[in-house]
Amino acid sequence: MTQEREHILFTEIRNGNEEAFNKAFDLYYSRLCFFSDQILHDFDLSRSIVQQIFVDLWIKRDRLLVASLQAYLYHSTRNASLDVLKHKKVESRYLSSLEPNESIVEADLMEEAELAARINEAIQNLPEKCREIFLLCRFEGLKYAEIADRLNISVKTVEMQISIALKKLRKDLSDYQMIQLLSFFISKKHQLPYRVI
Repeated sequence: MTQEREHILFTEIRNGNEEAFNKAFDLYYSRLCFFSDQILHDFDLSRSIVQQIFVDLWIKRDRLLVASLQAYLYHSTRNASLDVLKHKKVESRYLSSLEPNESIVEADLMEEAELAARINEAIQNLPEKCREIFLLCRFEGLKYAEIADRLNISVKTVEMQISIALKKLRKDLSDYQMIQLLSFFISKKHQLPYRVI
């Protein structure tokens, strides 16, 4: 979204336009959840935080003076997430790991959150059976034969559905470098389970 459109959207929110608020929620909710999760490693808690950020945005809308809605939402989410860490007495350890490149790390987290949200959206758009097979393979680490056994289908069907999924994802995510995308899949496969929201 361009800065001008973002400004118009925020102005409409300040004026009490619920449709504009819902548009902002749809646009940023998933991205902010993934961003918060990069800090907290607790997706349910991250969703609660982001929901509260939007509640606060609506309540305080006529008193807010911000240059960028996106920057405000990310900044608020980051601060709220760090506040949770502070209450858990973990903030100091986390902040020390960011120094002296905190701004670089935060930019990386934002970029990864954006990519995760795009991947999540692309996977959600896969046909149901195709999506199920893809998630079993890429994020649960099952082999084609194991997937075939679990779903009572042939290995050939599994291969075909994985091929369809990869083609659709490649098309939907064509503006991202495939090497970057694959490295994201590989790094996440052995960390936290993928979360479809």
